[in-house]
Amino acid sequence: MKRTLSIVMFLAACGGSPKPTTGPTHDEKGEMANLPPELAKFHDALAPRWHAPKGAERMTATCGAIAEFSTDADAVAKAAPPPKGDASKWAQEGKELTEAVAALKTTCDAKDAAGFETAFANMHQEFHELLEAAGEKHEEHEKHEEHEKHEEHEKHEEKSGY
Repeated sequence: MKRTLSIVMFLAACGGSPKPTTGPTHDEKGEMANLPPELAKFHDALAPRWHAPKGAERMTATCGAIAEFSTDADAVAKAAPPPKGDASKWAQEGKELTEAVAALKTTCDAKDAAGFETAFANMHQEFHELLEAAGEKHEEHEKHEEHEKHEEHEKHEEKSGY
């Protein structure tokens, strides 16, 4: 009963039903519409995998998309910085994104489930660094972090019997 009440209260606080975990999380007229096309394409590959529940299926889906991530990250690294962006930071973060994808590939190739979430989170963080370099903010990221904190709190309650 207490868990059900917690979930209901969380959903109410979040504005209703949880968002689907597949497909892009933003429409073409939303905040992602202003991104350079290369970065928007990377986001479209990243979003459904990042927002999927953690576990073996998420790892399988993400590792299965390494070639796409690699191609998209290379395109981002070669793209001109957006007009309102920071050109120096854009170049540096583009390089770091390609390195993060390569590190994730190594983790996937090794079938390292323990290291996967860390490598995936690093790649995701590099994407956000590029958003900043492009002069954009990604509000959905903050909402997702709050949702993850709530999920971890619920797991703790389940383990402790509350």
